Amino acid sequence: IYIVKPAGGRQGKGIVLTRAPLALPAAQLEDCVVQHYVRRPLLIDGFKFDMRVYVLVTAVSPLSVLMFRDGLVRLCAEPYRRPRGANLANVFMHLTNYAINKKHEDFVFNTEETSADEGNKRDFAFLTQYLTNQGMDAAAFWDAVGGVCARTLLAVQPQLQHAYQAALPFRNDGRRCFDVLGFDVMADAARRVHLLEVNHWPSLQCDTPLDRRVKHALVLATLRVLQPHLRAP
Repeated sequence: IYIVKPAGGRQGKGIVLTRAPLALPAAQLEDCVVQHYVRRPLLIDGFKFDMRVYVLVTAVSPLSVLMFRDGLVRLCAEPYRRPRGANLANVFMHLTNYAINKKHEDFVFNTEETSADEGNKRDFAFLTQYLTNQGMDAAAFWDAVGGVCARTLLAVQPQLQHAYQAALPFRNDGRRCFDVLGFDVMADAARRVHLLEVNHWPSLQCDTPLDRRVKHALVLATLRVLQPHLRAP
């Protein structure tokens, strides 16, 4: 099974599941990304999920990155079943994109910023406790998540350095800009972590109190790294 999505797409638009990507219309394959579907995904109470991991890049030469300790766990709106036949078209079962699932009638929005253990969007503290309750090594799991993020950035570091030097050719300490990236990752039943995509402009829109808590803390933590003497509001 493959997932085909537009290279410049956003909010889950244009994504399809297929067994034969080359059989799709030529226009759909003109500028797209084709990925293997993650078999046997790790589930939360029978639902497929992914994680939005926030990574701050403070320098590219040498590469300096920090992973935010909190983030969002996003669950599908329908219980997971193995992809087959007609259910291949069920995006609420197979695609974890928040923009897609929030349109489902059974999607549950958080109503309190502390209610991170219910609904279709949760936080990393919940996932850590869930993994621990399932007998998993949560610390090793988060190390694997960080490793995926680090290796991804190491793979593109030469391109990042070239772009940085082209934009800022004068002599400097390599820390004249920064970026907050949104890594979307997923785990399988064997606890292997898979990279889905990297968002250059991760949304800071706050649809729920939980969003507001996590993203406000993200922005504040970023500013404190960049300006260590920043006072708390």
